Amino acid sequence: MRRTAVPAALAVLACAALAGCGADFDGNGSSKARAGVADVQDRTGSIDWGACDLDAMYGTAALTAAETAWAQALECGSVRVPVDYEDPDGLQVRIAMVRHPATGPDRTGSLVVNPGGPGGSGIALAQHPFLPDAVTAAFDVVGFDPRGTGASADLTCGSEEAFDAAVTAVAAADPAAITDAQSEALKTGAADFSGECARESDPVFLEHIGTMEVARDLEVMRSALGDDGLTYLGYSYGTYIGQLYLHLYPDRVRAMVLDGVVRTTGTVLDLAEGQAAGFEAAWRAFTAHCLTVEGCPLTSAAAADAELTAILTRAQAELGGSVTVPEMLEAVSQSLYSEAKWTALERLLAAAADGSLRDFAADLQALAGGEGAERGLPRPLPPVPVPQRDADADFYAVQCADRDNPGHFGAYADSARAAYAASPLFGAGISWSYLPCATWSADEPNPSSISGHGAPTTVLVGNTGDPATPYAWAQDAAGRLDDAVLVTYEGSGHTAYALGHACVDAPVTAYLTDLTVPEQGLRCPQELD
Repeated sequence: MRRTAVPAALAVLACAALAGCGADFDGNGSSKARAGVADVQDRTGSIDWGACDLDAMYGTAALTAAETAWAQALECGSVRVPVDYEDPDGLQVRIAMVRHPATGPDRTGSLVVNPGGPGGSGIALAQHPFLPDAVTAAFDVVGFDPRGTGASADLTCGSEEAFDAAVTAVAAADPAAITDAQSEALKTGAADFSGECARESDPVFLEHIGTMEVARDLEVMRSALGDDGLTYLGYSYGTYIGQLYLHLYPDRVRAMVLDGVVRTTGTVLDLAEGQAAGFEAAWRAFTAHCLTVEGCPLTSAAAADAELTAILTRAQAELGGSVTVPEMLEAVSQSLYSEAKWTALERLLAAAADGSLRDFAADLQALAGGEGAERGLPRPLPPVPVPQRDADADFYAVQCADRDNPGHFGAYADSARAAYAASPLFGAGISWSYLPCATWSADEPNPSSISGHGAPTTVLVGNTGDPATPYAWAQDAAGRLDDAVLVTYEGSGHTAYALGHACVDAPVTAYLTDLTVPEQGLRCPQELD
């Protein structure tokens, strides 16, 4: 049975079939698309906000008093946009939004937030209080689900279980040593997944699900919110949305904060190899910290890889192979996304080294998934911006279409070898995970040289030890944008603003609320418990 790609409540509104169009970037986007955005803005008007279905949003989650008060103030709405702005009367989609009204008497406007992904829900981010009080007093906090995500016509494809299994089998192996059978399983699994996605999805929607269209949707939302200029906070992949908005609409920006900056140049394999180096740096930072802690099971930086692998191998044997070493390594890598998880990870590894293996894998998965140490963080962490081979069709649909990626297996094998050399524990699996892009049907690469000429100062935030969006990417953006300042957090973990680092939070908050630009070259020291 053909799986529907769109929830019934927010369905793609079927109109005339559209022909595909190629990339046409004259200045800040194709003239037809610019005219289409203006046409949509003229007829959209304001957003009709109403009560949210809190039961659907929160389920049975136990909320604190502050979270309950926040939830009760939320309002939900949407804007209707064309799938293809070059045909504004064609196939339509509704972009789902949520708003928390400003709590203070002197409202500045709306702050639109995006948590990353691709595939991260801005609604899920905005349905919790995570920003400093000064920000929520001044702004309506607005989250949205980008097209293809969550309540905005969520894209679903066929099963990727075979591809997932093929990647898991080789994720921690030396790519030079994988067998012909393993290579064939990777090729077949990736091609079957991408092919099934193409067959099960509306071809026009799949072609126009990329970030350039999301940036245009954001401009329609800005107009519908009634703001003369966009105030935007993007994390991780959300920084890519922000950079393309700067490319298209530099004169429509009031303030923009991009935290955990994604590079706009290169292919998905360039991203993978950069992330491999980033995860290796984060693992080395964690190892160095662990070696200072009493009971750390690691004896030296040189031995750490082998000692971790030995612990995970014993756990796999104890659990009868129900959880594999590569699966546990992936959980370890996810735990590196937050310095707040380091202590819990150190304790888990110490207990496992002492023979307490029965609950180790479950506890490790819980830590990686956001339980335990993360609960005390001021905000949820952004979604992991690497392939998540478990029903994240929108991740692949965006990443594969946004960039001009290789179409042959050898390029991914070469990348896996390079990533493995950079990070033997974590690198190869990242490159292999992008293999569906080799056979993805939709391909409309975005502009890569983005200057944001004409925009006000953009504030970038970068962690020197960020595993998923390496600091070099933030430095590159700072050098490429016409007017940008870079706030540096000298620590690990993925992103830094609104995680309780006062040195980062204070100047970024002042910029958002008062347009006071942080000092150029501001560096904030690492803060560990």
